[in-house]
This record gives sequence, structure tokens and C-alpha cells, in this order.
Amino acid sequence: MKELKRLQVKFVVSTMVMVSLIIGLAFLAIGYVAKTMVEQSAVPFPASAEPQNAREYFSPDREARLPYFILITDGDQEVIGVEGQYRLEAEDEFLSLLALESLSAAEDEGVLERYQLQYSRRPVGGGYQITYVDASVGNAYKDHMWSVLGLTGAAVWAAFFVISCLLSRWVVAPVGASMRREKQFVADASHELKTPLTVIMANSQLLEENGKEASDEDRRRWIINIRQEASDMKHLVEEMLTLARNESSVHTEGRELCCLSDIVTESALSFESVFYQSGKELVSQVDEDVYMKGDEKQLHQLLKILLENAWKYSPDGSRSSIELARSGKKKTRLSISNPGEPISQKEQKLVFDRFYRADGSRSDGKGYGLGLAIAKTIAEKHKARIQVESSGGINRFSVEFHTVFHAEKTL
Repeated sequence: MKELKRLQVKFVVSTMVMVSLIIGLAFLAIGYVAKTMVEQSAVPFPASAEPQNAREYFSPDREARLPYFILITDGDQEVIGVEGQYRLEAEDEFLSLLALESLSAAEDEGVLERYQLQYSRRPVGGGYQITYVDASVGNAYKDHMWSVLGLTGAAVWAAFFVISCLLSRWVVAPVGASMRREKQFVADASHELKTPLTVIMANSQLLEENGKEASDEDRRRWIINIRQEASDMKHLVEEMLTLARNESSVHTEGRELCCLSDIVTESALSFESVFYQSGKELVSQVDEDVYMKGDEKQLHQLLKILLENAWKYSPDGSRSSIELARSGKKKTRLSISNPGEPISQKEQKLVFDRFYRADGSRSDGKGYGLGLAIAKTIAEKHKARIQVESSGGINRFSVEFHTVFHAEKTL
């Protein structure tokens, strides 16, 4: 899907921009610290050109330093003296050129990059004393350091790029699943609406073309068909809107302390007559004084969906049951059981999906397959866990709530 690809690209780009900034800042800090350390470890210039000072500076009792040498010039910028054992093999012409460049520099201290020499000059008599320190080792170290940092940075950047690419798939996976569910939802809704719309259009056409010639009974039948299909469409749209509201609303919206025991008892009593009129039986067993934070209206709707499901899919003459019992500390389990055709393991994973019906039929007159999906959203909104199990010819839907008991209901 193009939308997912775009999301992945945006995630990778934004991640790598942040990683690049972090790596860049980190390496700049490391480079600055390393540069400072190199400069601090460089040879400090001797205070004078006296041989005894040089011998003292490079005595065995002192820490070893980088090589140095000193040029002394007269007032005409001619080299008149050389001290130190470093680069004595250099020709006089080279030393004169070196002195001229050092004397023509704007600063008294600096680096002659071309020769990799650090210099310091000071006036002595009518001329200058110019001290040189070999900077090649420090420069080589800095070059090596930047090479290592560059390679390390490239490796780290590449590693983060691979990780971000892999991570992007994991991050957008829920989005992809949601988009697929939405597309399936639209497709299923279109399918469900297609049948009643077709019936309405067909009956409307019959009324238009044959209304005058048709009998009153035929006209009445066509109108009843239109009204029935319109009613079914209204019910479907209401369920779709309910599902959308439950999925988009805030979890804590409309929640207050309510008695779950009373809600279950009231729902069971209202359905006992429905079961009885169908030649079925509903028995209930409810623990008293079970309280919870929740939306009382939605909890009633949850009970209605589960009880209606048990009524629809239980055979004539059967007995269904509803039970509310404490299942642990601050936990209560609601169970609604009914005999019927067993729900397979595969179907148990799909039964709470939108528009899913185990028999695969879309015209059996038993709803649109949105009821259990709505029940799941209500349970999740109340941070409850809903599940279904089937064994011994009994199908059982259970919801585990986080509840408080009688002694805590005033908290």
C-alpha cells in the first residue's frame, strides 16, 4: 500500500535526521576534545635559546617531548645561529626561507602547515629568536583520529539506517492492520447495504410502474417490503455509528461508579421473558454488591448483545445461563453460556471481527455481524477482557472486569 510506504519513508527519514544530528554533535565534541588534548600535549616552547636551558628542558628527568630547533636572526633577517639537534641536516637556503616565512607571519606564534612546524618568535637584541616544534606527529594523529571517526560514524549511521528500516515495518504494522480493517469494513458495509437498497428500488419500481393496475394487497406488500428494508438499513447504520463512537471515544468518558450486580440482574430479568416466549429458559446467578467504574448505558448494551446472541443461537427447549462471580482480588467474571453448534478454534479468533458470522450467510435474518464487535469495543473501553470458548456442546462468552466490592464502593 502506497500510504504505508510513505509512512515508512517518513519514519526512516525523520529517524535518520535525528541520528545524523546526534552523531554529528557527538563526533564534533569528540574531535574538539581530542584536538585540545593534542594541543595540550604539544612541546611548550623553551623560554630562551641558551644551550643549558635546552639541555635542562630535554634532560632524562623530564617527560619526553617532540623535537625542536631554534633559529636566531639579525636585523637584516639573516640566519646567524641554529640551536638544537633537530633538522641540522637542512640546507642554509631552506633555513633562511623558513625564517623569512616565520618573520613575515602576522602572529608571533602559529603553524607553518606546509612544513608541519609550529613556531614562536620573540625579539632578541636587534633580531629575532624563532623556535620551531615538529607538528607532524600531532597532525598525523589528528588525521588518523578524523579518519577513524569518519569510518565509525559511517558504520554507526549505516547500522541505524538498517535498524530504522526494520523498525519502520514494526511501527506501521498496526496502522496497516487498521487500514485493512477499515477497507474491509467499508466493503462489508457496502455489501450489507446493497441488498436492502436493491429490494427498496425494486419495490419502488413496481409501485411506480404497476401501482394503478395492482391490487391493494400487492401495493401493501410492496410498501411493507420497503419499510422493512429501510428499518433494517436504519438498524445497520445505527450499529455502525455505535461501533465508530465506541472506537473513537476517550476511555474515561462517561465512567462513574455503578453496581454491576444490578446491571446484570436487570438485563437478565428483561430477557427471561424473551427466552420463555421462544420455548427456552434463562437462569441467572449473580454475586451481590459488585461495583466498578464504568458507563452504565454501555454495560447494559454489552449485556444485551451477549444475551441476544445466546437467545438467537440456542436451540428450542434449551437452557442458557448468565453468571456474575468474583474471580480474584478486584476481579469479577461475567459468563453467558448457551448450548448450540460448537464454535471452532478458528471461528473463536474471528467471532469478534466486524461483519463476521460463523455460518457465512448474509441473509439468515440473524443480524449483520456487528454485535460482538461492538461488545468487544465496550469491553476494551472498560479495560476488560472478553473471550469465547466452546466445549461439550456449550458456547460460553466471558468478560473479566476490574471491580471493587461493597466495602470499597464509597472510595
